[in-house]
Amino acid sequence: MSAIELYYWGFAEGKPEKKVELHTHPYWQINIGISGRCIFRTDSEKIETGDGDLVIFPPGVPHSLSYPSPYLSYSFKFKADIKIRNTMQYIRSNNFTRGIASAVRTIMETTFPTEFFGNMNGAVVLKDDRYQILMEHFLSGVLEVLFQERGKLSGQISGIYETILSNRGRYITVSEAAQACGYSRNRFNSLIREQTGLSAKDFLNGIRLDMAKRFLRFTSLSIGEISEEMGFSTQFHFSDFFKRMTGTSPLQFRKTAIRKNVLDLPDSVE
Repeated sequence: MSAIELYYWGFAEGKPEKKVELHTHPYWQINIGISGRCIFRTDSEKIETGDGDLVIFPPGVPHSLSYPSPYLSYSFKFKADIKIRNTMQYIRSNNFTRGIASAVRTIMETTFPTEFFGNMNGAVVLKDDRYQILMEHFLSGVLEVLFQERGKLSGQISGIYETILSNRGRYITVSEAAQACGYSRNRFNSLIREQTGLSAKDFLNGIRLDMAKRFLRFTSLSIGEISEEMGFSTQFHFSDFFKRMTGTSPLQFRKTAIRKNVLDLPDSVE
């Protein structure tokens, strides 16, 4: 069974002369931008979104909407058994969100009733319907991926994960990370410390370290190849970074990880 139950789907439309006043709802909502611009406001944030941007509202989050230009998005309302911070989640357009939008379009066009397409009032999903099951599983996977990676952060700064992943773990400064999330360096550092207890530099290094560990555990790349992949100037600098962060060398970490993996396997498979 999927982790969500779809209640409604449609093509949310907005125009400059239209404004949606502050409101809440008892369900989750995902909007995936197709064209135009929309401004979402909460008690603490103002986000202007557009083509390819992803916005997710958990239940009970007050928000309003206005439109600098005609806006169109895919919109889904649903029940979800996922726990996150009770705030709007915003992911700026990138390869990942554009891939989600493309997959959503394909699923809708190949499995959803065509008579509802073009109906801006949208369509409710009845309990006995089955056409939506593939979409429910897909959106469950999207939420799982997003919130598994974003458990420590909320709001606009959670977009830092996409920046780091797109750079393949290469070094970025706090200023570059702040700019990628639309904040000043000081504000970004303050938000990171507020949500994680770490300085922005330490937090970024922690994500980079986790990526290095995954390269060491789950790939056959040499340590030199990993250091090059992650943008270290030399293998020595990579090893120095890793040992400073963990107290052990990359080689020793890999040997220990492999030994643990072997010990975790069953003795035999009948």
